[in-house]
Amino acid sequence: MAYVLLGLGLLGLITSTPFVLAAVAPSNTDWGKLSDISQAYGAVSVVLSAIALAGVALSLLYQVRQTRTSNEQAIRDGHLQLATLALSDPDLLQAWSPPVAPITLKRHQQHLITSLALGELLQRFRIGHLSIEKLAVKLDGHFRGEIAREQWEREGSGWRSTMEAGDRRDRAFVRLVDERYQIAVAAGPARAVVPFQDRPDRPW
Repeated sequence: MAYVLLGLGLLGLITSTPFVLAAVAPSNTDWGKLSDISQAYGAVSVVLSAIALAGVALSLLYQVRQTRTSNEQAIRDGHLQLATLALSDPDLLQAWSPPVAPITLKRHQQHLITSLALGELLQRFRIGHLSIEKLAVKLDGHFRGEIAREQWEREGSGWRSTMEAGDRRDRAFVRLVDERYQIAVAAGPARAVVPFQDRPDRPW
């Protein structure tokens, strides 16, 4: 908003200057000399006008990006609320995210959590918080686990269909996920799930 006001102010100043000069100039003013000066002023005013318009354009671009980010976050928040509700009730989970193949309830819930984790990475990548390089590091850690690999093996085709129909960043995201998954599988077996303990052994 500040850039818009600054740009409009500069444009107003540039437009009004000739009229102000005409109003305050003495009657015996050498207008021929002023005409030469005004030509030089005109060149400067063109530059100032360009700067002002650039400021307005940058401000509008920033506002559009902020609005898009806010809208995506609102959608993401709604999705998380639905996921929380579904995870709390198996019947609701069947309605919202039915399994694509026979699976235990616990495993399906675990797959849903890993899918939400990927969704969080996608959101951060979309808004520029994660570069390609950082995203690759995050995905390498993600696919070290057995559950994450199972989830992508079962549900990856759905992700591909959805992301390939999206924009450039969506397509780049899903292709990188596929690439890091294949690299993880080629590197060897996933880390097995280690169960929690009520009272873990202490080193002392």
